[in-house]
Amino acid sequence: MIFPKGEARHQGLLTAYTDFPALLSALKSEEFSGMIEIEFPENKGVIFVDSGKIINAEANRGDDSNRMTGPEAVRYLFGLVNQKDGILNIYSMSPEHVAIVASHLQHEIIFKGLSTDFTRLDRLLLKLKDENHNGFIEVLSKENQAMGVLFLEGGEPVEMFTIPESGPSIFGRKSIPIFVINAMKEGTLLNVYKSQGKIFREETVAAPASSGPMESRKELILIFQEILSKAEKTVDGISRKGKFIETFKRSLIEKSNEYPFLDPFGGEFNYREGTLLFTSSVREKEFAKGIAECLRITLSQLKKEIPMDKMSPAKWRTEIESSWERHKEAVKRLGIEGIVSSIFQ
Repeated sequence: MIFPKGEARHQGLLTAYTDFPALLSALKSEEFSGMIEIEFPENKGVIFVDSGKIINAEANRGDDSNRMTGPEAVRYLFGLVNQKDGILNIYSMSPEHVAIVASHLQHEIIFKGLSTDFTRLDRLLLKLKDENHNGFIEVLSKENQAMGVLFLEGGEPVEMFTIPESGPSIFGRKSIPIFVINAMKEGTLLNVYKSQGKIFREETVAAPASSGPMESRKELILIFQEILSKAEKTVDGISRKGKFIETFKRSLIEKSNEYPFLDPFGGEFNYREGTLLFTSSVREKEFAKGIAECLRITLSQLKKEIPMDKMSPAKWRTEIESSWERHKEAVKRLGIEGIVSSIFQ
């Protein structure tokens, strides 16, 4: 199937430096909806996530003849992301659109390469309506470039997405009649598929087992992810969007000699739009100490740049401390109470 490109969340993440279980955990914690695209030189796949839960997946080993879907595809992709030379792209979509696309991964082709020079799309749609067809139609240009996908339920067009030259794919039921007319005028190629419409629950897929240290590491990353996210929302809310991350990145550069794993250009640490990714093998407490020092420097600098009448230091502390309030037990168990409290010293 031609997949929609939602709003780009992360692009070009290298599997060699990405902690995939931690990434999934982060997406689950924020109830993310969208798709994770996985690309290797010989293999590729897509995982669909609805409100933080995996609902379906497709994987291709080599060409399309070795295609798999469902739990089998998820297990295969979980193994694949542990290898080097892969790239991860993450796109956000609405839960409704994720569910529509994911429900059509199990399909069979009925017609391939129909040309609108000889096949009228409007009449084809009438035929599919008479047959109560459940499936989708891929629409391609005569140069075989993807233009969009039209989804059918009981023969009725229910949703479609079009693919612009740049930017995210555009979903919209209202544009279906216009798209059909333009497709016939311009001349296109059509691939018609029949769908089985199966979606599975995430619990049917056994995720890779995690060791105790790995669980502690994931827990630590999530704690600091929440702290940074809260700090970012608080600062940007009283200043301007991007103010926090600009100041925080300067602190990372300032401390990169002491904590090389935090170098924003090193590829081991990345915080963006509420998601923290960390792939260094450095000890957890060293990681926590480095982040805490950078955050302390960031807040100290922001106090000088943001007028006091907008947010007093005491209120800043209350706002940001609330982000780890629900992690009190974990902070104590991980032995980082002193490190976390040092942020405001």
